[in-house]
Amino acid sequence: MSKRSGMMDLIIGGLILFFIIRRQLKEREMTAKLYVMPVILLLYSFYGVSKLLTVGFGDWVILIMSFIIAFAVGIIQGRFASFIYRDGRWYVAGSPVSVITWMLSIPIKYGLTFIVLYVFHLNLHLQGLSSYVTYLFSISGILLGRYTMLMLRHPIMAKDVLQNEHNARRVRETS
Repeated sequence: MSKRSGMMDLIIGGLILFFIIRRQLKEREMTAKLYVMPVILLLYSFYGVSKLLTVGFGDWVILIMSFIIAFAVGIIQGRFASFIYRDGRWYVAGSPVSVITWMLSIPIKYGLTFIVLYVFHLNLHLQGLSSYVTYLFSISGILLGRYTMLMLRHPIMAKDVLQNEHNARRVRETS
């Protein structure tokens, strides 16, 4: 790898990280879609696993632990998210703590793979092209954890979000 190629990788990686952090801190309107999408993603993850030829015990350990760790990260992110109620709608924004939690979860997930491979000596088949399944489990876990905590912190918000969704659906049906 040349020096120029390494510098370009750092620049691209830095830009990606910048946009991820910016997205994490961005204010978003709470809608039912925010909770439905991670469930769909998790179902698609199971579908992806079902299409693979070989999924061993070590793979299931990684998938389940990745989901559990990601769910815990999401719970922490949801705990430190900030809420805004404006014009009859709820908005949520991440916090620096949620960004730090997400960043710390990355080496933890790599450590989990190391433990499964080298401490427990389990074979992994979810590598290469099929490794996307692990990321889907993690992403759905983070999102489900985050929105579960948000709903637990503000049950009134959950009721308002559902009411707003119902009202919007009724307006769409009548027009």
